[in-house]
Amino acid sequence: SRRAPKMQLEMRAFVWLTFVLLASSRECGQREIDAQDITGCVTVKHMRYLGHTGAVWLGEALKNNTLLETLDLHHTRIGDDDAVALAEGLRSNDVLHRLAMHNNKIRDVGARALGEALSFNTALRFLSLSSNAVGDDGAAGLAEGLRTNTGLRRLDLYFNLVSDEGANALSKALGINTALRMLHLDSNNIHCVGATSLAAALPSAQGLTELTLAYNHVKNAGATTLSRAAMKSQSLEKLSLDHNHMIHGEGEQETRRAMKFLNDRQKLSEWLVSVGLVDRQDDPALLSPYASVVQQLDAHHRDGLLKLKGMDAKELEAHAELQALNEHERSTLASVLLRLVREATFHDEL
Repeated sequence: SRRAPKMQLEMRAFVWLTFVLLASSRECGQREIDAQDITGCVTVKHMRYLGHTGAVWLGEALKNNTLLETLDLHHTRIGDDDAVALAEGLRSNDVLHRLAMHNNKIRDVGARALGEALSFNTALRFLSLSSNAVGDDGAAGLAEGLRTNTGLRRLDLYFNLVSDEGANALSKALGINTALRMLHLDSNNIHCVGATSLAAALPSAQGLTELTLAYNHVKNAGATTLSRAAMKSQSLEKLSLDHNHMIHGEGEQETRRAMKFLNDRQKLSEWLVSVGLVDRQDDPALLSPYASVVQQLDAHHRDGLLKLKGMDAKELEAHAELQALNEHERSTLASVLLRLVREATFHDEL
C-alpha cells in the first residue's frame, strides 16, 4: 500500500533519533564541570571540587537541562551560597531525580533555600544533606517545602544539628505530605520532645514507610510514645531508635514490640511487591487494598498460604476475607494465591 513506504521512513527516523539520543547520553564528572559543559550528561559523579563559580554556573544550567537525572556533589566543599545557587536551578528543573550533597558545609541558609526549591520542584526523588551543619531553621525550611512537595521520596538529614524544634517542624510537614517515604534523622540532637512531635504525625502520615532516629537523645517517654504511634501508622514499615542509650524498662519493651510488629509489616510489604500485586513505584504497599486481606489470611507466610490448599478460584473469591475487595481485586488476588499454593505444594512433593 501507499502508506507502507511512509511508515517505513517514520520507523527509520524513530530508530535513528533513538540511537542519537542514546549515543549522546553519557556519564560525566569533574572534567565536564570544569569545562562548564554537561551536554548529553545523564549523571554527574566522582566530583572533587565545585567552587562558587561552578555552583552558580551549574544552577543556571539546571534551569533548562532536559537530560541530567543524577547529580552527586558529596564532599565537594559546598557551602550555603553554593546551595542557594543550585536551589535556584532546581525550581524549574523537571528531570533531576537524585541530588547528593552530603559531607559538605551547608548550614541553615542553604537548607532553607533548598526547601523553598522543593515547593516548586516535583521531579526530585532523593535529596541527601547528611553530614552538614543543618540546624533547626534549615530543617524548618525543608519542612515548609515538604508541605506542598509531591515528588521527593527520600530525605537524608543524619549527622546534622537538628534538635526538637526542627523535628517538630518536620512532623507538621509529615501530617500533610503524602509523597515522602523515608526520613532519616540519625545522629542529631533530638530528645523526647522531638520524638513525641514526630509520633503525633505518624497516624496521619499517609506515605511514610521509614523513620530513623538512631544516635539521638531519646529516652523512655519519647521511645514509648513513638513506638506506640508507629504501630498505629498505616504505612510505616521501619522505625529505628538504635543507640539511644537512655531507653530501658517499659521504653525498651515497647520499642522491641514495635520493631517486631514493623518487621512483619515489612515482610508483608515485600511480599506484596514480590508477587506482583503492588508496584513499588506507586503508593506504599501497605496502603494497597490487598495488604489487610493478605495479613488477615496470613498468606505472606507459608503456613497461612497452605491453609488455602484445596480451594479453587471460585471458593477463594468467595472467602469472607476477600469480600472487602472489588470483583477485579478478588479475581487478581485469588489468581496469585492459587499460583503460590501450587508452587508451594509442588516443592513439598519434590
